[in-house]
Amino acid sequence: KCCINSKDRPISQLDNFYSFYLDNMARFDFKFQHILNIKKHKENLLQEGLSQLKRSFQHEESVLWRIEDKTKECLFKLKELQAGIISIQEIMDYHNFLTSLSEDIIAQKNKLERLSTEIDDAISKLVHASQERKIFEKLRERKWDEFRLEANKEEQEFMDEVASGRCGIS
Repeated sequence: KCCINSKDRPISQLDNFYSFYLDNMARFDFKFQHILNIKKHKENLLQEGLSQLKRSFQHEESVLWRIEDKTKECLFKLKELQAGIISIQEIMDYHNFLTSLSEDIIAQKNKLERLSTEIDDAISKLVHASQERKIFEKLRERKWDEFRLEANKEEQEFMDEVASGRCGIS
């Protein structure tokens, strides 16, 4: 290796340093990068799934509120009608409708309970996936730090070589 270019001028030490730096930075290869990418992808999918479950829960919760509102309206109308003259058939119709609404409320609460359990499971899986990803990111950081220490050592050796004039500069 010579530090003199074709025009018999010394190549600047800065040019050599940048060349050395770029060569070393291109060499960093984290052997578990593919696994880290998979962990990140899995975590993103779990996050999307959790978001979908939360949206479903909110939707089902609003359905429950509408059913409860219908029940309150029906009870209010029944009380209004009972203040006047009402037939037994109308009372039976309201009673059947209220029974149906009660069954719908129970079914809706069961859906919400199931969704709540699914959300808890999804959160648990997401936390676990996040921990796995963080393990590989920490490992990558440690490997990067080790690589930087080695690159700094090589850089210092290179700079010492340039400074000592071993490249033909006198």
